[in-house]
Amino acid sequence: MIRFGTTTLPLAGWLANPLWPEESRAHRLHAIRQIIERYGLQAVELTLDLHAIYSQVFDARFYESVADLQQELGFICTAHLPFLWIEPGSLNEKIRQASVGGLRQAVEVSRAVDVHTYVLHLWGFTTAQVVSQFREPAQRHVLVGALIGQAGRSLEALSDIVDPADLCVENLEDALFDLALPVVEQLGASICLDVGHLALQGSSELRFLEQHAGRIREIHLHDATVPPYDEEHPARDHLALGQGQINYAIFLQRLSEMGYNGPVILEVNTEADLQQSVERLQAIL
Repeated sequence: MIRFGTTTLPLAGWLANPLWPEESRAHRLHAIRQIIERYGLQAVELTLDLHAIYSQVFDARFYESVADLQQELGFICTAHLPFLWIEPGSLNEKIRQASVGGLRQAVEVSRAVDVHTYVLHLWGFTTAQVVSQFREPAQRHVLVGALIGQAGRSLEALSDIVDPADLCVENLEDALFDLALPVVEQLGASICLDVGHLALQGSSELRFLEQHAGRIREIHLHDATVPPYDEEHPARDHLALGQGQINYAIFLQRLSEMGYNGPVILEVNTEADLQQSVERLQAIL
């Protein structure tokens, strides 16, 4: 059975108040309870960037409270490892090592929670921007090869504290995933299929699913506009289901036919979008 879920972000946002840590923790825990009790979902994805940014608020004690809620409500937990200001593929070795340190710390602080899968971005926004500036094929090939090597070192460094099969490398909005796939396979890592990111590239989520079915352990689902688009209709993802052009009904039907029983996380940003997405799911399931 597919287990649908979401993050706390639509209900509690990205920000917290370090001056009022107890209230910030309580607000986030209430959001988790709402996801399960109000929206009837079965999974919660923890946003571990919250620990990285507000380490004194979302500390080990907070995750112990999450574990208590998990025990009470019986939901599956996934964790999105930090990705803001994180660069596991950086050619600057100090930045790469610091990024790995932040990722490892996020795993350790949330140990109390029974985490099903950890979602990982193998490179950050800066890496993708740098790569986009190298259009000459030979130079681009050398650069990409170097950053994939660095990303592989970072993935390997996480494999001694997390079972590689529980590390789900996410396909991002850029086209680097296929180049990193040999490293993912070599180290025995899994895949987080992000449907909206594929749509932005004009790629087929059904084809990706068929190609990587045996390695996909988590799915991020959100609607998106798909190419061609223009200045009047720019590319957008992380939309509520039904606000874009993805045929999510056919995608979910194919998932069911394949016997997928992992988490499908609704990656939307507002409560209204979460409500609409849940209603759309209820209409087709």
